[in-house]
Amino acid sequence: MEFLQFPGFTLKSSQILIEIPPMTHNKNVLHLVEHLYLGGIERLLEQLALHTNDGTRLHFFTYETKSLAGIGKAIQDAGFPVFTYKKSAGRDWNLVRELTKVIKEHKIDVIHTHDFGPTEYAVLLKMRFPRLRLVHTQHTMHHFIIKPQYRYFFQFASYFYHQMIGVSGFVKDSIIENCPLVKRSVLTVIPNGVDTRKFVPTPEVNPAGKSLHMVSIARISYEKNLEYIFNTCRLLKEAGIPFTFDHAGTSKTPEPREKLENFVKQHGLENNVTMHGFKNDASEILAKGDIFLSSSLREGHPVAVLEAMATEKVCLCSDIAPHRETSHGVLELYDLQDETALFNKLKQMHLDQTSLTERKKQSREIVLKHYSLETMVQNYVDTYK
Repeated sequence: MEFLQFPGFTLKSSQILIEIPPMTHNKNVLHLVEHLYLGGIERLLEQLALHTNDGTRLHFFTYETKSLAGIGKAIQDAGFPVFTYKKSAGRDWNLVRELTKVIKEHKIDVIHTHDFGPTEYAVLLKMRFPRLRLVHTQHTMHHFIIKPQYRYFFQFASYFYHQMIGVSGFVKDSIIENCPLVKRSVLTVIPNGVDTRKFVPTPEVNPAGKSLHMVSIARISYEKNLEYIFNTCRLLKEAGIPFTFDHAGTSKTPEPREKLENFVKQHGLENNVTMHGFKNDASEILAKGDIFLSSSLREGHPVAVLEAMATEKVCLCSDIAPHRETSHGVLELYDLQDETALFNKLKQMHLDQTSLTERKKQSREIVLKHYSLETMVQNYVDTYK
C-alpha cells in the first residue's frame, strides 16, 4: 500500500493520520504551605523563587499567616504573588473557596504542597479540578506520624499525587516505615540544595585560635533544642574558655525566645552571646564565626548545615540520622544524651585546631558534589512538567 509523506501528517490511502505536536505552555505552580516566615521549608521556597528561570510561574499561598514577614515578605518583594489567609479551627471550607479562586484566576496547573497539613486541601482541590497535578515535599516526619489518622490520610492522599518527595533518604525511608500502604511508585528523593555562589568560604574570624567563635541558624522551637547549645555556652564560661556565640532565628511566639534571653542574663553571658532574631541573609551570620553548631532533635535535611558546609565552617552537629546522612564523614557529631559532649569537643578544639583545615575544605566539596542548587531546582521543575 502506498504512503504519501507530508510535513505534519502521513497520508495512507484515503486515511489521513494527523501528527500534531503536543501543545506546551509555561506551568503555573502554586506552593501551598501552612507558614511562610522562617525555616527550612521557607528557605527552599525562596531558592525556588529566585532560581527557577525556565518560564515556570510560581505562586505562594500560606494559610496560617495574617501578615507577611521574613522570607515570605522577601519572596513577595521579589515580585512573586503571595496569598495570605488565617485558617479557622478544623476543616475550613472558606479556605477551599479562596484556593479555588486563585486556581481559576491564575490558571494554576500544579499544586505543590509542603509537609502534611496542606495535603488535605490539595486532595479536595484535585477532586474539584481533575486536571491539576499534585506534587508534595515532605520536609520532616515528626509532625504527622504521631497520629494514626494523619498517617492513614497521607497514605490515601498518595494515590492522588504525581510525586511525593522526601528531602532526604531518611525522610523517604521513614514514610515507608510509618505508612506501609503509601503508593511507593510516587516516592522519590530530592535533597535540599545550596547556592554555592552566595555561600562561599569566608576568612577565619580568629586565625590565632585564642577564642572560639560559634554561630547557629535555627528557629527557636522544641525540635531545634537550642537550650543544649546555650547550656554549653554556660559550661564554656565556667571553664574560662573565651568564646562568642551568634544565633540567628526567632520563635513563632515570644515565650521561647524570652526564655533563652533570660538564661543569658541569669548566667552573665551578655558579652558572649548575641541573639540576632530573624535575618534575611544567612551568610551574614555565618561570616561571624568559624564553628557552626546544630543541636536539633529532629531534622529532615538541614539546610542551615549545608550552607555552613558550603562556607567551610567546622560543623558540630547532634548525632541524628539526617545529620549522619548529610555528613559524608566530615561533620563532627555529638551525643545529645551527654550534656557535656559538645562542650568537650569545643574544649578540644580550643586546645588544638590544626587538624580541622582539611575537613573544612571537604565540607564544601561535598556540597558541590551532592547538594547543588541547580540540580535541586531542575529536579523540581521536571516534576511540574
